[in-house]
Amino acid sequence: MSFAETPTQAHDDAELQQQLASVILPNGRGDQSVRDAAALFVDAGLKRGDSVFAPGRAVWTQANVDALVTLFVQQPHVAGGSFLEKLSQQLQDAPGDAKLLMAELVTWQLLPIWIGTIGEKKKRARIEAVLRLMEHPVTIPETILAAFPAGAFNPGTRMGSQLYEAMTIIVNMVKAWTQLSPERQEDLLEHPLRLRDFIRDEVAGESFPTQRNALLYLIRPDYFQSIVAADHKLAIRDAFIGDAGGTAEDIDADLNRISLALQTKGGKPFDFYDEEYLRVWRPEEAPQPEDKEDFAPTPVSDYPAATEELAQRVFIGTDWLDRTLAVLHRRKQIIFYGPPGTGKTFIARALADHITGGDGGIRLVQFHPSYSYEDFFEGLRPSTKDGALTYTLQAGPMKRIADEAAKNPELNYVLIIDEINRGNLAKIFGELYFLLEYRDERVSLLYEPETTFALPANVFIIGTMNTSDRSIALMDAAMRRRFAFIELHPGEAPVAQVLPSWLQANDLPAEVGELFALLNDRIEDRDFRIGPSYVMARDGDLSPARLDEIWTFEVLPLLAEHHYGDGVDVNARYGLEALRAELDRRSA
Repeated sequence: MSFAETPTQAHDDAELQQQLASVILPNGRGDQSVRDAAALFVDAGLKRGDSVFAPGRAVWTQANVDALVTLFVQQPHVAGGSFLEKLSQQLQDAPGDAKLLMAELVTWQLLPIWIGTIGEKKKRARIEAVLRLMEHPVTIPETILAAFPAGAFNPGTRMGSQLYEAMTIIVNMVKAWTQLSPERQEDLLEHPLRLRDFIRDEVAGESFPTQRNALLYLIRPDYFQSIVAADHKLAIRDAFIGDAGGTAEDIDADLNRISLALQTKGGKPFDFYDEEYLRVWRPEEAPQPEDKEDFAPTPVSDYPAATEELAQRVFIGTDWLDRTLAVLHRRKQIIFYGPPGTGKTFIARALADHITGGDGGIRLVQFHPSYSYEDFFEGLRPSTKDGALTYTLQAGPMKRIADEAAKNPELNYVLIIDEINRGNLAKIFGELYFLLEYRDERVSLLYEPETTFALPANVFIIGTMNTSDRSIALMDAAMRRRFAFIELHPGEAPVAQVLPSWLQANDLPAEVGELFALLNDRIEDRDFRIGPSYVMARDGDLSPARLDEIWTFEVLPLLAEHHYGDGVDVNARYGLEALRAELDRRSA
C-alpha cells in the first residue's frame, strides 16, 4: 500500500483487480445500460417465468410460447409487407399474455443492437406496435428505455432484415428452455459453455450465428464478449491468443481467457473494437469509432421529395421546393434571406415538418445580440442543491438536437435559427464552425475538453435573416462559406406568386395582390420591400376593414421607420387610397 493510499482505496483496488481477472466487465455506460436491461430478462423470464414488463404476471410459460410457435413460427407466409404487419395477422387470435411475451422477446432481440443500425425511437416504436396488439397494453420499463440510446454491437444486415428468422430462434429458445428441468436451467446459467452448446445445438431454427451469439451475450455478458460475427471471433482469437498462453482450444473459452488477460494487463475494461485492439486483429481497416461489426452500413435517413401537399401548404411550386430540398440535403445548412414578410420562417417550418415526417425532430431558436455559446450549445447554469448554490453543465438546443439525432440516425432533425444574423455568430458557434463544414470530424468541447463531439449528418440547419436588418455582406465570412443562401424576395419567384395563389385559394379579390405589387414598386430600396405574409391572415379574413387595419397598423409604420427623417409623406405615397387611385388611373 502506498503512503497516500487509504485502506479503503487499497481494498477497492484489490477488488477491481480480482474482477478484472475473473469476469468481463462493462466497457462503457452503453454496455452497462444494456447489461442492466438484459438482467431483467434473465432474472424474471428465464429464472422465474415472470413477465419483464408486468412483474408478477406469469408470461414466460410453456402455454404462451406454444401459442407463439403455432401462430408465429409455423405461419411464416401471411399477408402483409413488414414484419409488424405480418405479426399483427399472425397474433390476431393469440391470448393477451402470448402477445405480451412476444413484445418482450422482440425487445430482447432489439436490446443490444447498436443505434447506428436502429435508433432509439425506432426501437421503442417497434415494441409499442407489438404491445398495441394487446387489448390492455402495458408500458416499457424505464431500465429498458434507458438502454435504447446505447447498444452493444452492430448486428449486421441479416439480424436487422430477417426478423422472422431471428425471432423464430428466440421463440424456439424460450420453448426449449421451458421444457427443461429447473436443475438443468440452473446448470446452464451457471456454466456458460454448456449454455452455448444448448443454444447452438438444441434450439431449432436456422444456424444464424449472429442471433445465437447475441443471446449468449444477453444471458452471460460477464463471460461472452459482445462479438456476434463468427469471422470476427476467429480473427480476434488468432491475433491475441498469445496473451492467453498461446494454446487455442474452444473459441469461446479462448476469447474469455484472452479478455480476462487483456483486462488484467490494462487494468481496466476494454473493447476489441477500440482502435488500439482493432489495428491488431484487423490491421487492414482504418479504425473508426463506429467500426463495430461492419456487416451493415450506418442507415441513411429518408429524405423525401416535394409533394403536392407541401406545395399547397406554402403556395409554392414543387420545382422550387425540390431544388431547395436538394440544396439542403447536399449542404446540410441553408439560410433564407429577404425583406420582412416573405415567409422565411413559415417556409422553414414547412420544410422541416416535411423532411422530419412530423416526428417531433424540430427545434426553433431565435438569435439576438446577447445570445451566446452557452445559450446555444452548452454552458454552466446556476441551480440549488441541498440549499446551496451550485453550477451545473446544461445542454442548449444545438447539443440536445444533436444528441437525439445521434441516437436515431434513421430519422431527420431540423434546427431552425430565426433571425440568425442578429447574433454574434463567431461567439455563438465557437468550435462548431468547424463541424458545419466537416460533419464526419470530432472536436473537443469548450466546457468538456476530455469529450469529443460530432455533428450528425441527419441534423439539418435552416436559418432566416431579414435583409432590412443586416445584409449578407456584413455576415462573418466563415459563416457565409458554410451556408447556402436562398433569397425570398417579394418581386421574384417563388414569393411573387404566393399572394395571388393564396387569394385564389381563399376566393378573395385579386385587387389585394395588385395593391401589394404597386406598394413594392414604390419602395425604392429593394431590401425594404414588403412580403405578402402581412396580408395573408390565418383566418382568411381580408375584408376591407381588416385590410385597412393591416395597412394602418402594420405596413405604414414599417415604412415610416424606413423613411424616418427624410421628409417622405408615407400615407400619401403608400396609403391604400393613394394606391387605389393609381390602380384606377392605370385601368382607365
